[in-house]
Amino acid sequence: MAIESEPLFTVRLQRDNDTAVTVPNGPKGTRLIAAVAPGGRFEGDRLSGEILVGTSGDWATAVTGGGFVVDARLTLRTDDGAAILMSYRGVGGYEDTGDAWMHIAPVFETGDERYDWINRVQCLGFGRLEENTVVYEVEIVTGRS
Repeated sequence: MAIESEPLFTVRLQRDNDTAVTVPNGPKGTRLIAAVAPGGRFEGDRLSGEILVGTSGDWATAVTGGGFVVDARLTLRTDDGAAILMSYRGVGGYEDTGDAWMHIAPVFETGDERYDWINRVQCLGFGRLEENTVVYEVEIVTGRS
């Protein structure tokens, strides 16, 4: 059985290393709490805009074996002014080359009638690091075959 999907957008963001906080050796692992740095964007055919700073961040947890759990919330502002909350959890790890990968499951919330459809979609995202930028390709799950 295969999952069918369609592209929603590409997210590009950086974390604000100046304000990042590490909480080591907690009961669930070591947490890295980081806000999103200015300049983040999302771009797609149906939605494009900026990622708002001050209301966006990641509460990642390093887990045994070198992987990590992603727990993030981003506030999106579309180019036409709509506010949308994107929240996602997922898992990540490192390849033998040291490159990081992430798999996430985003959901969305908005009260803007123009984008009401996004309140009812489940997405999958596939992420990677490009230098200091996290890049996610986000797709809407449309069905299965």
